[in-house]
Amino acid sequence: MNTKSVIVFVVATIVVLVGVVGLLWQFGGTTASTTKPIADVAGQMLHKQGDGPVVVTEFSDFQCPACQAVHEPLKQLLAKYSGKVTFVYRYFPLTNIHKNAMLSAQAAEAAGRQGKFWEMGDLLFSKQTEWEGIADPHATFIQYAASLGLDQAKFAADLDSSNVKDAVTTDLTAATKYNLQGTPTIFVNGVQTDFANLDAAITQAAK
Repeated sequence: MNTKSVIVFVVATIVVLVGVVGLLWQFGGTTASTTKPIADVAGQMLHKQGDGPVVVTEFSDFQCPACQAVHEPLKQLLAKYSGKVTFVYRYFPLTNIHKNAMLSAQAAEAAGRQGKFWEMGDLLFSKQTEWEGIADPHATFIQYAASLGLDQAKFAADLDSSNVKDAVTTDLTAATKYNLQGTPTIFVNGVQTDFANLDAAITQAAK
């Protein structure tokens, strides 16, 4: 082997090694970035259902079409694992693309102050196309509150209150801290999981 061939061989070997190291680093980085401590991901669990050992946390946006699409299938899946799962909902309003995302989150939180968080969440998703394009959906959300039997005056006052806004912002800050890229983002015991793989992930975690 002449000198030129040796040089070519050495350079090629270095390129391959660099590529392998890069892939290993990328794989490791991806794994680390999608696994978080359960307590951090679930936060204060202000809105939770169930008391099972497997903690499923969803960061969601009421104006997000993808969140709306998985809402009912997710409820059915959680029902399948009743007694095994604690489900935690956290706000992640994508305000840069959904103009009413923040206020809809506040509406759910305000309803929660009267014990109707989950009912308002169901309503916001089922009527998403009705309110998503409204310039100011305050009146619409107050109508939803009335349909749920809530005290309208209290709901209207809570809707824009600092306490309600702070609750939403706390979750939004956490989502930003974790560098979440979109909604819905779901974690199973702190491990980020695609919805398509959620059933299998819960089954594995429940063993």
